[in-house]
Amino acid sequence: MKSQLEKLEPFLKELYGTGGAFERQKRRYERLLETYRKQFGDGEVQFFSSPGRTEIGGNHTDHNHGRVLAASVNLDAIAAVGKTDRGVVTIHSEGYDQPFVVNLQELQIVPAEQGSTAALIRGIAYRLQ
Repeated sequence: MKSQLEKLEPFLKELYGTGGAFERQKRRYERLLETYRKQFGDGEVQFFSSPGRTEIGGNHTDHNHGRVLAASVNLDAIAAVGKTDRGVVTIHSEGYDQPFVVNLQELQIVPAEQGSTAALIRGIAYRLQ
């Protein structure tokens, strides 16, 4: 039976190409899966990749309803995601000692969180709801 990452290989090759780039990215996903398993145990995992972007012109004018000429770059952020019954979103991120945890039953604005990662997670969950 194929492992989750073996099943993912065709996608990784399409996304990152073959050769050295593919091997580096495959190791990156392997480390991500290993970290996920340490934090959350076994279970079905989905992977996500969000490309980085660079703004060639109009930097930040999109926030003011202006036009931006942007392009994706070959850098991305990746995530391993699993479903739980706990009613919370828990995000572990490289470079942070503690996870970001948001209770999905408490999606109202928390003034003390303003400008924080937890506030962003809470706001996205609220809008998805």
